[in-house]
Amino acid sequence: MLVKLENLWRQYVFPAVQNLAQLVYRLLSPLPEKARLPVSIISGSVLFYALMVVTNPKTKTFEPREQSWDVKAHSVVFGATIPEFKSFGEVMAERNIFLRALVDGEVISVSDDLHEGAFIKKGEKLLTIDPFEYENALGEAKAQLISAEASLKMSRQDYERAEKLFEKGTVALRYLDEKKTDLTVKRANVDRLKIVVRRAQRNLDNTKVVAPFDAYVSKVTVDEGRLVNRNDHIALLSDASSYEIRFNLSDSEYGSLLSTQTHILGQPVIALWKVGNKEISLEGSVKYVGARIDPSIRGVDVIADVKDVGNSQIRGGAFVEVIMQGNKLNNVASIPEDALFTDNENVEFVYVITNNRLEVRRVKSLMKVGGNILISEGVLDGENVLTTRFTEAAEGVLVNIP
Repeated sequence: MLVKLENLWRQYVFPAVQNLAQLVYRLLSPLPEKARLPVSIISGSVLFYALMVVTNPKTKTFEPREQSWDVKAHSVVFGATIPEFKSFGEVMAERNIFLRALVDGEVISVSDDLHEGAFIKKGEKLLTIDPFEYENALGEAKAQLISAEASLKMSRQDYERAEKLFEKGTVALRYLDEKKTDLTVKRANVDRLKIVVRRAQRNLDNTKVVAPFDAYVSKVTVDEGRLVNRNDHIALLSDASSYEIRFNLSDSEYGSLLSTQTHILGQPVIALWKVGNKEISLEGSVKYVGARIDPSIRGVDVIADVKDVGNSQIRGGAFVEVIMQGNKLNNVASIPEDALFTDNENVEFVYVITNNRLEVRRVKSLMKVGGNILISEGVLDGENVLTTRFTEAAEGVLVNIP
């Protein structure tokens, strides 16, 4: 390296400096001796400055490069769709009743099927309360009724005889009225005793407690030998033949359905009940909607019936995933929720990517379904809308879709 520098010095630099020195000497020779030194200093400075200017590297002007943002996009496709609203709910028996004792007494027998979790059929006898007192009460009421009916028969005969005697003029009207009054009293007594007999018969029948419908049993509180009072709880019965599904729609989903004039009552509902590795599907339709929006969960309760349980043996309290279908909508497109923006005036818009640049388009949204928004106008079929949110997004920004 040093050898090369030495060769360059000898071949180029030294001869040039020597020639420059000779030129300066010739120029300064005519000058007085006292002026040569200042002139040489000034000339050297000027020459050094010129050399620095000539050899100084020129800086290039910086031109900023436009930044491009890598983004994700969604291709818009218009067509007909049936919106589906997904939620979670609970299966409940349509009827849940506490079976009660209707008479007082000692439980003398209990069915083997009356236990926690058992399935019972309609009309099945579940327990028997000691009928002794009620059999006696019924017998006594019947005896009193027979006596009253005999007395009524005699009173009727007396009245008929009094009528004949009154027609002949043998007895006065007062006598006839007395017999008629007695007949009325005896007839009322018979009617009263018939009621007593029916009540006694019903009490006797109620000593046998039977299942009012097909049901699953829980919360059993009786056993053989226990004394029960009227209205004591015996067990909780959950209807095994008819179920309903209770789930929740958010207030925005509920409002979206109303805004599209969707009649919620009667809308089809599918409930998915996951049991282990199996998934059982239950179908139904909306039966009624809750009376008010619950402020704690910002939603409204929806109750749907279950058309056919089949052999699923579903129980009340089952946790299910619910899918409720809305009305069919034509010429709409579904875009991700992140693609919809709102300005300060609550005007909804999207960014359409045209020639790798963002273009603002106002859109008309119909409803939110899951994580998507249904729109009816504002973009064209096949156009790409921005789904990536970043602070630099604006009209004309350069983007790139990887």
